[in-house]
Amino acid sequence: MNVKPYPRLALSVVFGVSLLLSLLLALPQAPRALRAAPAALFVTPGGAGNCTQADPCALQTALSLANRGDTLTLAQGTYTGNGGAVITLTQSITLYGGWDGAPAAPVRRDPALYPTILDGEGQRRVIVVGETTTPTISGFTITRGNATGLLGSLFADSDAGGGIYSRDASPLIHNNIITGNLASTRTGVRALGGGVYLANTAGAVLRDNEFAGNSAGIGIQQGDGGGLFANGSFELQNNTFHDNIACQSCSSASGGGAYIGWVSTGAVIAGNHFTHNQSKTGGGLQLVWSKVHVHGNTFADNAVTFSGGGLYTYYDQGSTIQSNTFFSNTTAWSGGAVAIYIANGAQGTQLHNNFIAHNRAAYDGGALYAHSDWNICAITATHNTLVNNGVGIAIGQHMTATLINNIIFSHTLGITTTDSTANILADHTLFWANADDGARGAYPVDGDPAFASPALDDYHITPASAALDRGIAVPGVTTDLEGDPRPIGAGYDIGADELYPRIYLPLVIRQG
Repeated sequence: MNVKPYPRLALSVVFGVSLLLSLLLALPQAPRALRAAPAALFVTPGGAGNCTQADPCALQTALSLANRGDTLTLAQGTYTGNGGAVITLTQSITLYGGWDGAPAAPVRRDPALYPTILDGEGQRRVIVVGETTTPTISGFTITRGNATGLLGSLFADSDAGGGIYSRDASPLIHNNIITGNLASTRTGVRALGGGVYLANTAGAVLRDNEFAGNSAGIGIQQGDGGGLFANGSFELQNNTFHDNIACQSCSSASGGGAYIGWVSTGAVIAGNHFTHNQSKTGGGLQLVWSKVHVHGNTFADNAVTFSGGGLYTYYDQGSTIQSNTFFSNTTAWSGGAVAIYIANGAQGTQLHNNFIAHNRAAYDGGALYAHSDWNICAITATHNTLVNNGVGIAIGQHMTATLINNIIFSHTLGITTTDSTANILADHTLFWANADDGARGAYPVDGDPAFASPALDDYHITPASAALDRGIAVPGVTTDLEGDPRPIGAGYDIGADELYPRIYLPLVIRQG
């Protein structure tokens, strides 16, 4: 029998290859290149060294050397730049300001004591955040940015982001002063985000910043977001927006403090203060085509010429406006505190547990105005406390408003409609000291709410309040303005506050 030799030959080849690999592996190997650990680079305004703490370098030198994960620590002083921006971030690095400049450890940072100023000189953006990056920007004064002619917004031929420009990125912007920035001065254009422009983000965080004196534009056609323009998923928490102007000398201006647009999920707006901002709509904040949770914010002394002195929602998709304080906001038209516009039969916008006091509208709804241009739309307002807003709640055309467990106190007119197509379903409303209650609805309650201290604008109820235990259960509203559970005691309290037994320790003042 003839036996073919191929199997034996194959075994020989395999054995030879294995032997060769063993010999190669036994040879000395060149060492592998290891990636350096994240570097700490130090910068001073006049630096010319090697970027160490003892020998800092210039800002542009450090930026050119930085790799992903590195930290740049900038000493106090003023930094300027050339071209389109003072700083352009192309990698996910950390920028810290407020360093005292000491040449030896420990590194001490205090932005208040050692201000680090990034100055656009009115000629360029201050910071540009590159796409897909996740940098940290903390401890700076970001000022005099100007994006005129730099384009880059979501809309054609429009400028955006004078202070910080970020598109398709997710920065952490923390503990900065963002002031005196401008998106555009080009005649006839639309401009967005004078202080910060944050578009198409997925997980950006803006926390503990101060937005002051920014504007989307001067002399342009339309300006949106004096302090901030944002869309995508993001967190906007514990920031202060004051004295921002959406646009000066514009035919259209929206969102004096901030403009949030086209957000369907993943956005949190909580714990912010919007004061003394100006616009034509949305003095403090404007929401556009969005479904957003607006929680625990303060809107005070904002002003508009049309709708929404404190907050304006346009084409709202079912936002929740919860546990906010609206105080002394004004409009020359409608919705001194809040104006809501809904269309296309949208449902579900909710307002609950809000304090709304001393707001004014020249026409409709010092506290709240809601309407739709077509179809029948609906809102729900429950457990709100309304005090001295002139006309309290005004419901306009094609709108159905369900109003439950609200306090209406000291108004010229409490609840009203402005159109024959409007419909009000009021239930368990407490009325007191109004010139005209207006639409009282079902099971109204008459009695003094017995606020803690109206003279000091403290509208928590006391044990003597007629609101105590007089409300009804509202699905989904299980806490009050401050997070106390509902109900406490025999029933649900009417208004934003559920009376909670608190023990206050005596205040002891030591002498000497």
